[in-house]
Amino acid sequence: MSDTKLLCLTLDLENDWYFDDPELDHLVFDYLEDFLELVGELDIPLSAFVVGRTLEAYPEKVDRLGSVIDCEFHLHSYQHDLSKSYDFETEVRRGMTAFRNHFNRDPIGYRAPQGNIEPHEFPILEDLGFAFDSSIFPSYRPGKYCNLRAPLEPYTPENAQSMLEIPFGAFRGIRIPLSHSYFKLFGRPLSSYLSVAPLPDVLVYNIHLHDLYRTASHDALDEPKRWIMKRNLDEAESMFRTNISTLLSRGYKPTTMTGVYDAFK
Repeated sequence: MSDTKLLCLTLDLENDWYFDDPELDHLVFDYLEDFLELVGELDIPLSAFVVGRTLEAYPEKVDRLGSVIDCEFHLHSYQHDLSKSYDFETEVRRGMTAFRNHFNRDPIGYRAPQGNIEPHEFPILEDLGFAFDSSIFPSYRPGKYCNLRAPLEPYTPENAQSMLEIPFGAFRGIRIPLSHSYFKLFGRPLSSYLSVAPLPDVLVYNIHLHDLYRTASHDALDEPKRWIMKRNLDEAESMFRTNISTLLSRGYKPTTMTGVYDAFK
């Protein structure tokens, strides 16, 4: 394991909240070039967790990421179904097929939609050949998960043999995730706290394109989610630049998810 403090920027590449409306399908891809320019200016690598259906429908957008910036790809389910009404293994296998058909290789990393993963699903991922998972928010979200006892650093889940869990970054103590949606929600005070806050040595900082760019999909959301997702949206890019610069100034070395895995395997 490396003693270096590691920062990994991850992108969940998916549709805008999966509205069943063709007019709201992946609208945020209109801003893909803006995002590529932003990450290019920051000069850090990106690890993208891509949904299988997104990969099938917009392969050229996925390839654009890999051709313009330093970006690696992992799997983010097949259909991003939040209901958990599907068979987990079947869903993952479908995603693996889409991934393999495009990249000519199997994915080694997985992320569940909204971090909603059950303990019995870790050995399924391991049996399917995944080297690591990055689904756990070591935090609390009412009605979704309570992971306040989860480690903040990479670890092997209890019922896995060797597969690594690389959790989302979170502030020590208050356990707010280092996900850009939370910085938008709490605003500049949380962003300012980042410069002095106690943090783990491995930080996975997560973002979605709709955390940065406004589309018609934002207006189609029900309240209070609409208010939450539109809050501080006009400052989202500026806040993102500030946050990444702050973490780099604190000595974090930018790397990919594979880089984190290699440091801990």
